[in-house]
Amino acid sequence: MNRQTSLKPVLCIDLKKNRIRIHKLTLHMLGDPEYIQLLVNPKSSMIAVRKSVRRDYLAHRVRTCGSDSHYCCELYSTELLQALRVTNVNLAENQSYRIYGALNSKECLASFSMNDCVLVDDAARTEEAL
Repeated sequence: MNRQTSLKPVLCIDLKKNRIRIHKLTLHMLGDPEYIQLLVNPKSSMIAVRKSVRRDYLAHRVRTCGSDSHYCCELYSTELLQALRVTNVNLAENQSYRIYGALNSKECLASFSMNDCVLVDDAARTEEAL
């Protein structure tokens, strides 16, 4: 990862585990929220993560994972990931992808284009798990 990509929000899609992982840096850029909202626009092949509040019925509570608190946020949904595969036919089953996005700090929103998915190879995935 170079310096330019390390300053961008990061989202990972793992089609093998039906998981979306929102990285620590992305959550930090959004102000370390307790709740987030995941927005999907299939027509434009965009995903967005927005800071939210508990009273929002569409919000997901940020639960930490990994040994370090606030390491990342993971959401599991088979149906959502199947819908995301439809927006980008280049996504292969049982693979993981990383997407670098853009931050709109005024709106507390990070947006990601499904057209910018980068395949994560097994060596990088092993390194990410450490």
